[in-house]
Amino acid sequence: MRGLKKLVTGVLAGAMAFAMMFTAGASAQASEVPASGTITVSNTTEGKEYQLYKVFDATFAGKNVAYTYSPKADNDPFLAALENKETSPFVVTNNGSTYNVTVADGASETDVLDFIKANGPVFNEKTEKWEGGNYGGYVRSETGTGSELTFTGLDFGYYFITSSLGSTVTINNAAPTANVIDKNQKSTLDKQEAVATDSDGNLQWKYVGMGTVEETVPTQAVGAVVNYKLTGTVTQYIGEEKVTFLKFTDTMSKGLTANNDVKVFVNGKEVTASVTISGGIDTTTTPATANETVTVIKLDTVDAEGKFLYEANATYEITYSATVNEYALDEVQNNKVELTDNNGSDLGKDETKVVNYNITLTKTDESGNKLADAWFKLYTSATGDTEVPVVLVSGTGDEKSEVDNVYRVAKAGETGVEMATGKTGVIVVKGLKNGEYYFEETKAPAGYNKLTARTEAVAVNGGNGAYTVINHTGSLLPSTGGIGTTIFYILGGILIVAAVAYFMVRRKANAQ
Repeated sequence: MRGLKKLVTGVLAGAMAFAMMFTAGASAQASEVPASGTITVSNTTEGKEYQLYKVFDATFAGKNVAYTYSPKADNDPFLAALENKETSPFVVTNNGSTYNVTVADGASETDVLDFIKANGPVFNEKTEKWEGGNYGGYVRSETGTGSELTFTGLDFGYYFITSSLGSTVTINNAAPTANVIDKNQKSTLDKQEAVATDSDGNLQWKYVGMGTVEETVPTQAVGAVVNYKLTGTVTQYIGEEKVTFLKFTDTMSKGLTANNDVKVFVNGKEVTASVTISGGIDTTTTPATANETVTVIKLDTVDAEGKFLYEANATYEITYSATVNEYALDEVQNNKVELTDNNGSDLGKDETKVVNYNITLTKTDESGNKLADAWFKLYTSATGDTEVPVVLVSGTGDEKSEVDNVYRVAKAGETGVEMATGKTGVIVVKGLKNGEYYFEETKAPAGYNKLTARTEAVAVNGGNGAYTVINHTGSLLPSTGGIGTTIFYILGGILIVAAVAYFMVRRKANAQ
């Protein structure tokens, strides 16, 4: 069915030309008719095969034209179809070895087109080739270059052109020439996000399929730069409508700040396009407010005279970036793009997502009681100076806070602070990408020993990490003048008394 539907699309484009070909005066004077004809197909797709079939022969006499069909065999299936009065919109009469062909009285363009559809070759989706067809008058094939291709040296007649795109180009008369536009193409759109950089510094792109929203969202910390890339094809026509520009409307959630670094390439060469950016963070309000950022990229595809700037199906690549800002906390940030043209046609949509995570640290004693006044720094390794600077989001940021002290990853230019547990004993850090982190205690609550090693915490995909850190009290050491020294005096005195008593007992014994 898909092949037949594609066939009808192209056939409709040639309906008017078909009707005109079967009327008198459709050709030039016989003396003006050249020896052979040509068919030029523009807006071709590079590398795709265009196949030419001849349906009817044509002869000219003055202003008149006559169409004939020559059977290919004794039991020619197309001749049988032409002669079937119940289904054929044509009248055929035997003229010896050929048959004259005229349009039957009352036959409509729809009747003619349905007949051609039913008897023409059908596009095979698996092989990507046109196959079968009753008339089967195959002439030859030409390969598309992205611009024009021409079939030359053609006998006059009625021709049918297909392409390996799986669509009919047109049905036309090559007497003496015909110009055909392949209008059965479409622009494409794919949005990708860079998720890594290789050893040579090249961005590695996440690809999940054209027009498909990413299911596994990459994570980015506040302050990180996220790189995006749009790729696809440029076309000259969408159906019957000429494409004079392509418009890309990119919408970013409030947690993404566009960096105004759009670059546009067509066939690998950088070209000029108009770029308009609106929305984003409004610093004129107190406090500042954040809104979606909308970037509109307009790529002209024709010049001032209306001539196409690029061949059909030229490839475009658009790159730009955004910075994850302080509003990208606690929710997924979407980046959607929509492709339209000058005719308002919806040519495609695609979307990527970024998200970041939180870590919650709870400070307690050995009995589970929450502890205030514990101070920490955050690192990305168990040892070393790879600190993650943070700034305060909510709470008072000290041991007196009645609510959780909440921090986020600092942006460029912001000075990081140490984190403190308030009366809730809780510290929350937001805006982290997934990975391993380490809390280093810089000051323990009074009466507790400071931790001697960093505490590992992990921000994980699909959720946030929660960790409890315990502080231990030290043993009470003896103080000067207390029982710690008195007991030694008592023991010493007892030993002295015992020694004197022993000496006196021995002396008395010896005297006796």
